[in-house]
Amino acid sequence: MLSAMNPTIPKEEAHTFLTSNDIGALATTSSDGMPHVRLVYYAADADFSIYFLSLANTRKADDIQNGSKAAFVVTGNDRHHTLQIEGIFEEMTDTAIFGPMISSLTAHLFPKGESSAPITHLDTAKPVFFKISPTWIRWGDFTHGAKNSEVLHTINPS
Repeated sequence: MLSAMNPTIPKEEAHTFLTSNDIGALATTSSDGMPHVRLVYYAADADFSIYFLSLANTRKADDIQNGSKAAFVVTGNDRHHTLQIEGIFEEMTDTAIFGPMISSLTAHLFPKGESSAPITHLDTAKPVFFKISPTWIRWGDFTHGAKNSEVLHTINPS
């Protein structure tokens, strides 16, 4: 079994998968309890933390300000892999911390100098930068079989 042989393999595979993709589904809850899900462009660090931009006047930013919990999912085009993350939101204001992540996000938001992400087409509200610090991570690798322990792996956040 893969996980019994070397438990770091799923973590390494999951991190490679996370950093090789750039769009994930972000789930939040509004102040009145309504669930919201939207796709966001993101960057990730070595600890599986997720970084993304929003505008201050969006429902997404309102939801984040009203609740600290997040759910985030990334799946690949092959549909054989998925990464689920639950965590805590934090608004990032320290440029020393988020500066390198902004560079990574900018590469996705403006490939070849052209804006491609929805945020680049919206109004000029104040941009806000958020981080999700993971409290739970689950890697799904559906290439290793079915109905066995090779498929889903819980990864301890760093």
